[in-house]
Amino acid sequence: MSDAHPHTGPTGEEPAPPPAPQPFGPEVSQPSAALPTGVPRQRLHPLTPLLESFRFFAAVLAAAGIQVFTSRNFVFPIILAVVAAVAGGVASLIALQYRGFVIWGRELHIFGGVFTRSHRTVPLDRLQSVDLARPLRARLFGLAQLNIEVAGGDGTDARLAYLKVDRALGLRAELLAIAGRPVTPTAAPVAAAGSEAPVEEAAGPAPMVPPIPVRKLALASLLEALPVQVTALVLLGTAFAVTGAIFGFSTVATTLWVGFFAPALLGYLQSTVSAVNKFLRNCRFRLARDGGSLLIERGLTDTSHETVPVDRVTAVCFDEPVLWRSRGWRRVEVWTAAVAQQGGAGLARSTTMLPVGEPDQVALVAAEAVPELASRFEVRLPPRRARWRMPLRWKKTGAILEEQVFVVRNGLLVNTYTALPYARIQSVRVVQGPLQRLQGLASVYAMTAGGVGNVATARHREAHEAVAMAAELRRRADAAAALETPRLA
Repeated sequence: MSDAHPHTGPTGEEPAPPPAPQPFGPEVSQPSAALPTGVPRQRLHPLTPLLESFRFFAAVLAAAGIQVFTSRNFVFPIILAVVAAVAGGVASLIALQYRGFVIWGRELHIFGGVFTRSHRTVPLDRLQSVDLARPLRARLFGLAQLNIEVAGGDGTDARLAYLKVDRALGLRAELLAIAGRPVTPTAAPVAAAGSEAPVEEAAGPAPMVPPIPVRKLALASLLEALPVQVTALVLLGTAFAVTGAIFGFSTVATTLWVGFFAPALLGYLQSTVSAVNKFLRNCRFRLARDGGSLLIERGLTDTSHETVPVDRVTAVCFDEPVLWRSRGWRRVEVWTAAVAQQGGAGLARSTTMLPVGEPDQVALVAAEAVPELASRFEVRLPPRRARWRMPLRWKKTGAILEEQVFVVRNGLLVNTYTALPYARIQSVRVVQGPLQRLQGLASVYAMTAGGVGNVATARHREAHEAVAMAAELRRRADAAAALETPRLA
């Protein structure tokens, strides 16, 4: 019997190993030369420290106002305001001397700190997007900030705040050009300070979906928050009525109200504020395609201009709040690898591609995020013996292997479909807990690149089905990744 290795050729030599897959993105360039000392820094706007300390000044004004109304003493508030203004001005002048940035070669150097100096280096070769944001406090002075996203680990994202709008737009274009991601000029997002009329510039990419009517967006925000708020009000009212009937409106009832019901009411108010903020954030929504990126503009008080590289999309989510389903409305969100990798710093987030849309709009946006992606899926439910484990969610839970994506469905008040392209699946595992083992069930977990927030779980499947599903997922993921060039690392 020959002792040759089963994979050796006729001559007994080992075959050459296959070439390693090409990683995603541009080739990593050699590190730029160290930044020479004495290079002049570009300064931020002089109002930057004051705008970043607006909460402190708001607290000072609130304290002064309370003092006026309670003691009728106008001298102390005036002195307090003058001291705060002088201290803020001096602190701003000192802070501005140490803050700034320099573009040197293919790197962006950001400096900051007064007592503790900081120097961050952002490699522009790994730049993913440069988003323009305008909080309300910055819009009052015609300013903007740049949010810079870089792939490759925690702490790599950066922020430049605040700059004049035209300077911010020019710097954004310069950074994207250095990174090899030039964008088509679009209409200016803002006008002069205090004006809401946009400045006309060169026509940019046409919007993919029609503008969302304000009435429709407001109704969608209300319908999404309504079930939780109504339930909270009913529980609060019932509990207060019962305790009042049993104990009377005595010290015991008052104690229960202050200790439990009042915090719950604060949670209800917080839910209301969250719904209002969601409405304000998605007003004036605009979605356009520019080459390999999707451009998103949104916001009524705080405006933002985001860029989503299509080749970095790792998951697409479709949300159906319970009161939207009769109208056929859905929300589309995407996850990108550059954002997902920031989970260690608590920065993982998804990007809303469509706040609320009709079925045809949802299908169009989904196909732009992942080519030929469908927007409707017929998932397979878990076996009936798993129903007792999730009695309210059993009919809303399921999974299916589509031609291009792995789809799972979860949720109760919000029905969510999560679609993972096979080429983006990084790992697959089968988990079987003690109770699942007794029932012959198991769950399948598929994790995408980056891994934070991008986990699709097929819960409580037949054990043999879970093993077969995991094996098929691995096979399809390997096949899709091998065909993809460049490959997403």
